[in-house]
Amino acid sequence: MFQERVLSSVVIVALIFAGMFVGGWLWVGLVMLLILGAQKEYADMLLLKGYVVPLPLLSILAVVMVGMQNYNIGIISELALVISFVALIVWLISTQDDFANYAYGLVGYMMLAWALSFLVCLENIYEGWLITLLAFLIVWTTDAGAYCIGMLIGKHKMAPVISPKKSWEGAIGGTLCCLVVVSFYNHFLLSYPWWFVALVALFCSVAGQVGDLLESWLKRWVGVKDSGNLIPGHGGLMDRFDSMVMVAPTLYYLLVLYHSISIYF
Repeated sequence: MFQERVLSSVVIVALIFAGMFVGGWLWVGLVMLLILGAQKEYADMLLLKGYVVPLPLLSILAVVMVGMQNYNIGIISELALVISFVALIVWLISTQDDFANYAYGLVGYMMLAWALSFLVCLENIYEGWLITLLAFLIVWTTDAGAYCIGMLIGKHKMAPVISPKKSWEGAIGGTLCCLVVVSFYNHFLLSYPWWFVALVALFCSVAGQVGDLLESWLKRWVGVKDSGNLIPGHGGLMDRFDSMVMVAPTLYYLLVLYHSISIYF
């Protein structure tokens, strides 16, 4: 099990770095595959509760979303969302399906396709792959810090019903670990002011932990341990990218906001 976990981690990290460095349609393709695979896991989990989300339609909309995000033209994300809403409403009316299926399908689309598509946006703005790598560093350092600090001094449970092993001490430790690593990363490879780096570390680290808790709640509600078994030793794609669902859009909008207001100073 340990060897499988290590090997899987090496392969995942290698794919991420290769995609980020090469960029272009290779990265777009990897993000598309990630979203399509995660949507399949989401649909399979909901099926256990008796809900049938329109996976083929969601898959098509996901491809459209990522493709449009690749061009990153102003309100392109909002336009893609409008198109998706209209398509889902047309599907609901034409099939006369249960509204719950539509609602859960929409939630899954927002949680996976829309949110993870910002990995493409991050690759295409400002410092490019350095920003995308920053998003992954935020996730990885927060997870590692929360795990280590939680194991050492974690006493106060954060959400015992949803995720019994998570503690407030671990959550705070993960955020502080993220702040330290992101500060060093910014010092050597980027050049943002210290206050903005602190905001990014705080908001994105907390957002990532919220994403982790949301997926834990979903799995507990459905009654499964892992979202899937695609990645040996790790579970499914949603298990590995649950934090990124919240981190990618949060980081993107923080950067857009910063660059929007910085022109006035």
